[in-house]
Amino acid sequence: MVSLLARLLIKDYKNTSLPSVQKAYAKLCSIIGILLNILLFTIKLFSGFISGSTAIITDGFNNLADGVTSAASFLGFCLAGIGSGENHLFGHGRYEWLMGFLSALAVLMMGGTLAKSSITSIRSPKNVEFGWLILFLLICSILVKLYMYFYNRNIACKINSSSMKATASDCISDMAATTAIMISLIVQHLSGWKIDGWCGLLVSVFIMLSGLKSMTEIIERLLGQSPDEGLVDRITTLIMQYPEVQGINSLIIHDYGLGHYVASMHIEGEEENSVILNDIANEISYKLYLEMDCDTTIQIDYLDTDSVMYDLIYKKAGQEIQRFEANGKIKSLRIVKSGLHKNVLFIVSGSRKLQKKQDQVREAINQSILSVNSNYRVITKLVIAALHSKK
Repeated sequence: MVSLLARLLIKDYKNTSLPSVQKAYAKLCSIIGILLNILLFTIKLFSGFISGSTAIITDGFNNLADGVTSAASFLGFCLAGIGSGENHLFGHGRYEWLMGFLSALAVLMMGGTLAKSSITSIRSPKNVEFGWLILFLLICSILVKLYMYFYNRNIACKINSSSMKATASDCISDMAATTAIMISLIVQHLSGWKIDGWCGLLVSVFIMLSGLKSMTEIIERLLGQSPDEGLVDRITTLIMQYPEVQGINSLIIHDYGLGHYVASMHIEGEEENSVILNDIANEISYKLYLEMDCDTTIQIDYLDTDSVMYDLIYKKAGQEIQRFEANGKIKSLRIVKSGLHKNVLFIVSGSRKLQKKQDQVREAINQSILSVNSNYRVITKLVIAALHSKK
């Protein structure tokens, strides 16, 4: 059904690398999610009132919470599509994240309320009426969630959407919760054990965990999590197709939502290729704009290829690091030409103990390198890494 609607409603639906197509797919899936979850909520509310099952009613509100989340996502996508403005030069894509956070908070509160009702049911258990119609409706709801899992997973892979991948995972949790309730009905019918309240509590815990997980993921994005590895690989592959480019460093990618990125980076090459490298930098910026709607700032670093001086600097800096931590090591060393100066850039990996001494480490490395050439400018960055003792 989703594939058919995509063909009918989405222009150029096969070109999923376009942000406009990604947004259209996301909106379509959000609308379908709203409708299916409302349908499931209605069915389970009806089944719950007929059977007197708190667990089924709770599961119905779980579907309502999913519908609210889909509605918030749809509204977020609509707001995110406003585009750039004078006060928001990079667009309004992060509205999607804001709406997702608010809906996750609402889901968390709903889960708490339903947990309270389930605890009341545990303290005062009620008889639950078993019926084949109710069993059939629960099986149908599981099949609907299974369908939702497949279409969310497939579309998420097409448009590389982390939120839709999370929705697909949530469908699995919903199926597990409904299955548990169905088993509890059968158990109570056969044995007389009144475990309906316990199943309702289990479902409410599922709801709260789902809301908490969504909230955590959105906070991570707002704080600026590491870019997707696939995105980094895609940018790296595009850049390294030029033989004059010897390397990339300081790649920073800012995600502004809806597939809009702002990237900055340094590309490395030899000074005799300066004209070609400038042309390549402009070409890279244009390709990233066309293929990824990415605004790019590129700085060119001209490397000093004197291997004798490189080895000397590496040795002297390594000796200084060893004075502070035996297992510390130089992860990266680059010597970049910069007018009358040369920038010597280190990345040093060590323990948290070494990082606490970063001022002393930087000063020691700085003095050591300046003793070789006073025109060097030393930049040292310390990163925490798992270190293994030497054998």
